[in-house]
Amino acid sequence: MLEQASRRRQAQSGRSQLATELLLTAFAAVGTVIVLRTLLVVLGISERIWIGQFVYGLTRPVTNMLALIPGADRTVYGRLTTVDITLLGLLALFVLGIMATGGRNNSR
Repeated sequence: MLEQASRRRQAQSGRSQLATELLLTAFAAVGTVIVLRTLLVVLGISERIWIGQFVYGLTRPVTNMLALIPGADRTVYGRLTTVDITLLGLLALFVLGIMATGGRNNSR
């Protein structure tokens, strides 16, 4: 009986590890696209170039939703608008949230 419980814990731990790694990989991909979009905006690369078309196309659904916020088209710094700064801010807040909740031990 103890042996079965030990096997179940190991299997569950393996699934949890896999889920964590998949989520971190997805987060890294999304974060890379956001940072790349910011870099393209700063450098003034338009959608006429293939990389601009690809990155702007990936981020368009989110930026269109953020564009509904009042003042979204306001230029903050250089070519960066409020939408671009908001995307970077959300990325930073997500990382801070992971750091704030990641080290807890619930074994009490």
